[in-house]
Amino acid sequence: MESRQQSHDRYIGKLEQHLDSTKENTRYSSDRFDILIISLSTSALVFSIGFIKDIVKDFSSLDTSFLKTSWLLFVIALISNLISQVSGYFSSYYDIRVTTSLIREERGNPKDEDLDENEKRCKTFNYITHILNLISLSSFIIGVIILVNFISNNI
Repeated sequence: MESRQQSHDRYIGKLEQHLDSTKENTRYSSDRFDILIISLSTSALVFSIGFIKDIVKDFSSLDTSFLKTSWLLFVIALISNLISQVSGYFSSYYDIRVTTSLIREERGNPKDEDLDENEKRCKTFNYITHILNLISLSSFIIGVIILVNFISNNI
């Protein structure tokens, strides 16, 4: 039968693994999402500007409200994505502090006085990051739909 100490040590080891895994997963997911949104939004802006410049000969006769709306949405996608980088950083920062505090406490060290506050901050920044990523993704998708609609109506 396993001793209480071995069980406790295994629990601490799992917390440490969780911490390492969280750091790695956060970095990978954030990097991939951000690269895709930034690349695709920028490409859509460049494509649509090139489309107007090279394909549409009489720009003054077009209703450009869809085009301008798509540009605005692509810019919103880029800006919200960039801001989510900052909130994502702080979410990870506070998650690391919380997990480190839990490990210290499990090892018998005094409880970190800021643990509850760090948990709240972590949750808040995580929520903000999710909202910003949702705004970024939604803006990009709606921008593409509006741009395709503009192009299909003006070819």
